[in-house]
Amino acid sequence: MTTHEPPARAALAVFVLVACGFAACGRIPGQFEIVQNQQPSGGCAIDTSETLYRGDGTLDLQLVQAGGRSAYLMFPLVRNNLPASSGDGPDANQIQMHSFAVDIGPSEFGALPPNVAMLFDSLTKAQRDSADYALLHYSVPWSATLGSGGGSAATLVGAFPIDLARRVAATGDVGGARTSMIVNAHVRAFGSTDTQDLESDPFDFPIYVCSGCLVGNVLTCPYMSEPANTGNPCNVAQDNFVDCCSLNGALLCPPIVSGQ
Repeated sequence: MTTHEPPARAALAVFVLVACGFAACGRIPGQFEIVQNQQPSGGCAIDTSETLYRGDGTLDLQLVQAGGRSAYLMFPLVRNNLPASSGDGPDANQIQMHSFAVDIGPSEFGALPPNVAMLFDSLTKAQRDSADYALLHYSVPWSATLGSGGGSAATLVGAFPIDLARRVAATGDVGGARTSMIVNAHVRAFGSTDTQDLESDPFDFPIYVCSGCLVGNVLTCPYMSEPANTGNPCNVAQDNFVDCCSLNGALLCPPIVSGQ
């Protein structure tokens, strides 16, 4: 995960208008897009069906596990809308995708809790190449090949770093209600054809942040049978209710089941 500059929308718009007069643009709306955030199915299977999507997310800080890939995972469905190549030769409009850029910030649909707002402000003002700055503005590699004329791929990107979740939890400002806090994950994909570099249309995804709102039933360890709520198949800290068991005061989610 590396830092990057957050998109400066007004300045970028002026630059694109000027640049388009001299060369192929990096982003022409509709050519390369993130269609939606896919909904994982059993076993964390992600496919390209446009009927399986999630319009918002929920992150439970109480369930974030150290050593995981991310506190919250997104599964962007990316699509290449460049014209289909004609003939039997190589696909000149095929996109080789190479990375994502993620910017995490306040949502227009709700204010950050005061101490979290102070935390985000301090991280944004940190040095551009620092680990603190990279908690809110970062790039990550991803490889995919998208054929022209509508070729698509289901992908994965961490949309809320674990260390950021830890620092937000440490403020003590986030409560047990799902609506305690909401952030916006602004995601862009990057790739290239044989002749041009491409940036996708940006995709904004709302993530509600809470502490304990996804914890379902809590019993003493171990459970005698399989729990009713098994959690999200890709990341227990997000989106789905999960049952837990208590072991010496610590929650284990999903729970230990007798005989396993």
